[in-house]
Parts: sequence; C-alpha cells; structure tokens
Amino acid sequence: MKRKKMLLSNETMNIGFVNKVEALSGTSVRRCFQCGKCSAGCPMASFMEHPPNRVVRLLQLGQWERILAGRSIWYCASCETCATRCPNKVNLAAIMDALRKLSWDADGPSKESFVQLANRLFIDNIRTYGRQYEMRLGAVFNVKSGQFMKDLLLGPKLLSRGKLKMFHSKNRNISEIENIFSRIEEMRKKGEAP
Repeated sequence: MKRKKMLLSNETMNIGFVNKVEALSGTSVRRCFQCGKCSAGCPMASFMEHPPNRVVRLLQLGQWERILAGRSIWYCASCETCATRCPNKVNLAAIMDALRKLSWDADGPSKESFVQLANRLFIDNIRTYGRQYEMRLGAVFNVKSGQFMKDLLLGPKLLSRGKLKMFHSKNRNISEIENIFSRIEEMRKKGEAP
C-alpha cells in the first residue's frame, strides 16, 4: 500500500470527513506542515503502516479511506508525544482518537477489527454489569472473533489463582451507569457529543 499510486480529484477528496475529524478533535489538520517531529518521537511508529505525519498528510489530501483501512490509528498509544513535539500545536493524539471514533461508527474496513470488537465488548460489559467482567469478556471475544480455543489453557490457571472470577455481580449503582449511557446517547442525537 505504501507504493500505491494516489489519484487526487474532487471525487477522491472527501473534505467533509476531514471537517468531522477536525470538529471531533478540536484541532486543525491544515496546520501541519509535515516537519516529521511527531513520527520521529512516536514510540509506536515502527508498528504503523502510516506513521503519524503521513496520517495527517493523507487527511489533508482527503484520503481517509486509506487511513481507516490500515492499522495505524489502532496502534496509537495516545501518549501525546506527537502533540508535545509539534511546533504548530496540532494535537495528533486527538486526531487519532477522532479517527478511531469515526471508524467505529462507520464499521470501517479496519485490519484491526479485533480491536474494534474488544472495544465494543468492553463497553457492553460496563453497561450490563457496571464494571468489567473479565470471564465474560474473554469468552464472548473468543466466540465472536472465531478463536474458540484461544486462552483455553490459561483460563483454569487464572481461576485457580483467584485472578479470574467465574461468577460476577452487578455494580449496585447500575442504574446511575445506565443514566450516563442514556445521557451520552441523547447528546449524540442532538449533536452535542462525538
């Protein structure tokens, strides 16, 4: 994908998507002048197919599909090293968060779909139990990801050492947690929350 020829035209450039990213992140993509300091300081850049400065450049060119199809946004650790090194105050960590959010909402064609699945299951657990239920998270993840035998031998060891609980109780404040989720959904419908 690195050597793929990029064709730019009014049809290929989706500036509306870039505007969404800027609104969600609260930072301007256009301020970046490609100095590369973000990529030079990024501890995860060697794992990314598009280092941080290339992610911004692809956004500047309206090539967001290439970003969402890759793994770079999922490997970002949100350590904010890029933001502190940027001479133009581009908050790249916030841009990466916005891209993950938009990819999640669009069910984007990500190579890291297991990350998206884990995020969804984690949030579902919090909403259902008011806290994390690791046994359920691991079991449902393995079933939905098609990795039925994954962690099969690890589970009994964790159970025997008390690191994993077979049964789980709901948080006593589950109604308050549900109210938080309901308020967020209501704010999203009104366009007040990302």
